[in-house]
Amino acid sequence: MRFSPGIAQGCAELLSLARKHSQEPEGLLNAFDSLGAIPTTKLLAIAQTLDWVGINEHGHLTPTPSGERLLGIDGYAPLLRQMLLDYIDIERPNWIQNASSGRARVMAFAGPEIAQVLVEANLASGTDDVTVAFWDTLAARARGQKDSTLNDIGRKGERLSLAYEAQRTKRAAKWISIESNEDGYDILSVVDADNLSKLSIEVKTSTIGLGGSFYLSTNEWERAKETSYHLFHLWDISKTPPRLGIISVESMREHVPANKGTGEWQSVKVPLIAFETEFFSM
Repeated sequence: MRFSPGIAQGCAELLSLARKHSQEPEGLLNAFDSLGAIPTTKLLAIAQTLDWVGINEHGHLTPTPSGERLLGIDGYAPLLRQMLLDYIDIERPNWIQNASSGRARVMAFAGPEIAQVLVEANLASGTDDVTVAFWDTLAARARGQKDSTLNDIGRKGERLSLAYEAQRTKRAAKWISIESNEDGYDILSVVDADNLSKLSIEVKTSTIGLGGSFYLSTNEWERAKETSYHLFHLWDISKTPPRLGIISVESMREHVPANKGTGEWQSVKVPLIAFETEFFSM
């Protein structure tokens, strides 16, 4: 099933009509050949498939609970976001698997109609809380999960690192992991205010203090080794204010395994307590 801004707008109008005019589907189809540029018959089929409208005991077209939720949303962009999530939950389009790799990959592979939906929903760029939460929700959908608690924790640490780097360098750092999580790092900053060489930063976050651990992947480690300037930010957000540990590649190397024979490691679990002396309060 196709989904586009035009289809979304037509279905929203169909929902409004179903609420205002209680009638059999045939009556609506006879009254409106099309809504916008899309035939009403097509919109009705889509709205029924996506569980936005149904037929009540009197044979009349009526919004479902999901449809009523959409009708209660104020604003076009928020409405479009929820409609897109509903579409994904029902249709499970193939492109959703790209969401676990970040926004840029979805924009590249979802096709022009979905890309335009994302643009009109104000999701194609930006890193405000609503936008980040949407992409984390989409990534959770791609992994077959309904919540994104772990992502939420990670994003808190990344936001803290962005704020720390802005204060340290007097320049805004780039939030790389929003666009793609395949680069092996989360944030791109600079060495300092006087040295504008690129500094990549991988961020790990714990909500249980130094008793927690983090996982380092081979991709993250390869990026760290091949880059001239790279750091690891370890955040302990179990306390207020949070604590930060800034770890060099050389310090991290002591906790990274080596490939032997035909075996290759994929990820390693590292306890935060190993870097206890590196943490300081913000």
